[in-house]
Amino acid sequence: MRVYPRLKYGGAQLSDASERDTDILKRAVIGALTGLLAGGLLLWAGRMRRRAIVIACLFIAALIGVTVSLAGAYHVLGTDKVGQDVLYLSLKSIRTGLIIGTVTTLVTLPLALFMGVAAGYFRGWADDVIQYIYTVLSSIPSVLLIAAAVLMMQVTIDTHTGWFDTAASRADLRLVFLCLILGMTSWTGLCRLLRGETLKLREMEYIQAAQSFGVSSLRILARHIIPGVMHIILISLVMDFSALVLAEAVLSYVGVGVDPSMISFGTMINGARLEMAREPMVWWALASAFSFMLALVLAANLFADAVRDAFDPRLNRNAA
Repeated sequence: MRVYPRLKYGGAQLSDASERDTDILKRAVIGALTGLLAGGLLLWAGRMRRRAIVIACLFIAALIGVTVSLAGAYHVLGTDKVGQDVLYLSLKSIRTGLIIGTVTTLVTLPLALFMGVAAGYFRGWADDVIQYIYTVLSSIPSVLLIAAAVLMMQVTIDTHTGWFDTAASRADLRLVFLCLILGMTSWTGLCRLLRGETLKLREMEYIQAAQSFGVSSLRILARHIIPGVMHIILISLVMDFSALVLAEAVLSYVGVGVDPSMISFGTMINGARLEMAREPMVWWALASAFSFMLALVLAANLFADAVRDAFDPRLNRNAA
């Protein structure tokens, strides 16, 4: 019979370990009621009446309330091999995913917008050069290109250790460079879409009329072309966000993503892989990383569908 010692932090507020079940039940009930109350107030303020949405929101609010109530005193999702709280690691992984998705988007947008609009509007040699650039980049396997760039960056960091005061600053720099590398390699799809849309808009009558009246190309681009392609930009960027989160998890799992000391979905899955072979099997770290990553990607995809329905002119025309 294996006897485990009492946890140092989980349930430390109890004078007797036998009171744990009662304390957990009390905290869970209080958290659920608080979550239901907060969710009900938000639904009432938003005038929401759809039954399915109300039930889903109340369930999520109760679940969040229970988690918040228990997290202050217990390890809700357990601990990993070194005693770190898995819930805390999962929340930190969401932060890392949001940073990678947001910063990479900020890198991708200027490149794709400038290249795509320039290729579609000016055509000629500019179109040929830009098409050649993104065709070459698209033909290279993205994982190999990102891995090569990350390894070159890692060699540079290792040979200049004096640049960094702490390991955290080194990990932050690697995260920034990973976002830059992902942005430099993921702009080709949006650029191709913007080029095609700009070619179509360039032949519209109001664009031809503006050119006939001598309006400058810069003014036409700013007043007519760019606003006309904004719906494609919004839809594409939101839909690519979930792909960036999954890409970070894959790259960190194979060792070419974020720094191993930084908490992310990839490092959590990589660490949990070794724990799965233990006896007894430690499965909750992998399950937590998978569940939180699924929730983040699913939320991003649902938001992308809502953005597409709101900004796609073809859908709006059909609804009208």
